[in-house]
Amino acid sequence: MLKRVMVVYDDTVVADKLVKNITGPKSFGSTIFKRKTLKVRMREALMSNNFIFDFLDYEKGNSVEDLAGALKDVPANCAVMHLFSNYGIKDMEGFNLLLEKAQFINTNMMVKQQDKIMLVLFASVEEYMKYIKEHHNLEGQISFDKLKNYDVIHSDALVDLAELNNFMQFITGGFDARFFNALEGDEYTVTKRSSNKKKIKSEYEFFYLLPDNMKMWFVMPFQYVEEDTYASYTMERYHMTDIAIRWIHNAINLEEFNDILKRLFRFVTNRNTKEVTLEEYETVEKNLYITKVKERMEELKKSSYYIKFNRFISSGTRFQSIDEIIDKYEALYATVKKNRKIKPELVVGHGDLCFSNILYNKETSMLKLIDPKGATKEEELWTNPYYDIAKLSHSICGRYDFFNSGLYDIKIEADMKLNLSLEFNNAEYMELFRDYLERYGFDYNMVRVYEASLFLSMLPLHMDNPQKVFGFLLNAINILEEVEKCIQD
Repeated sequence: MLKRVMVVYDDTVVADKLVKNITGPKSFGSTIFKRKTLKVRMREALMSNNFIFDFLDYEKGNSVEDLAGALKDVPANCAVMHLFSNYGIKDMEGFNLLLEKAQFINTNMMVKQQDKIMLVLFASVEEYMKYIKEHHNLEGQISFDKLKNYDVIHSDALVDLAELNNFMQFITGGFDARFFNALEGDEYTVTKRSSNKKKIKSEYEFFYLLPDNMKMWFVMPFQYVEEDTYASYTMERYHMTDIAIRWIHNAINLEEFNDILKRLFRFVTNRNTKEVTLEEYETVEKNLYITKVKERMEELKKSSYYIKFNRFISSGTRFQSIDEIIDKYEALYATVKKNRKIKPELVVGHGDLCFSNILYNKETSMLKLIDPKGATKEEELWTNPYYDIAKLSHSICGRYDFFNSGLYDIKIEADMKLNLSLEFNNAEYMELFRDYLERYGFDYNMVRVYEASLFLSMLPLHMDNPQKVFGFLLNAINILEEVEKCIQD
């Protein structure tokens, strides 16, 4: 008779110092990878099987008595899988094979990778309860090093994320099957592949169009391949995470952040520049910050959500419509620009200098840039000097990466107004960023206005997640209100 399987997800495993440099204080299960926690990813993988009875989260601070109480209503003939949160799925097919075997077990089993226990299967709830009551410490952690005479299955379906190299490769996309459509590789190289052949080619050619003195900042692409349905290029794998991963885990302190900014502003202030006429400068500026916003608003108006957004805006903010927000943006843009002395020049820019495109190694202070906007000819390299800075600002001040990871909330306050809540207080980081802006001659209000344009122009590009789009709208309002207050002060 086939059994159903109860899963206990043990999230009491403590990461070592090296892994905590990336995840901060979060547990393995709470670590965020591509917008989802590892716990949610594991739950989704398991609950897609109809023989999984339930998924029980066992966290730090829980007791074995709590766990026993949660299991009391589970059918006695259920098998129990005790799975440690520091293991991630490396091979989905192999993992599903383990799950299928769990339906047939009549004896308790260990699943090991070499000498490490990845998970334990118990033939019944009674067997599991008996074991855990006898083998736990005062902190509630359950130990399986006393297991004897259990059958052993060896498997490479899971990967131990407690080992830094494994964690780095996993968290940078190496083992994530869903991400393989975009990236694939091994310990040494990464291949980026896409059906958007024009984009892949422009990213590849961008590097070889760069001035030689700027190439040191970028990961070098090689081995460009173009087929009927896709194009690809390969890069050396740097065993570094992007800054966004550590930023959303609150794992970057001010001292390290200062080191990151020092290197980023070294890049920014050493970009190649060229003088242009005032007319040429203003054409580029207008295209980036006015024309693009207007075009994207026209795209947004085609969405069925546009009317709903307007209703929420009129009832929950001081604005009556999205059009009124755009009017406020354009008015502040004109005001701030009027007070700024313009130096008519363009720079060779990255084009998308947000935290997810910046790799950084804390120990060596190495910084590398990936995923530039791209170029297929030299004139496409040049952009407005503020654009890369505005992209940085929308990660630092605008907390863009928190939206991408779902770490925000929209609340209705007592006065029935909408309030955007994000889980990270970035005030000290903003202050340090502002110091760098002033030191290198960038106007803070102008940066924030340009940043608002980024959030506004992104709206129609994220309509697969309308709640996030509305979060972007509220964030843009907050930025505009801050700039307005700065001008008045």
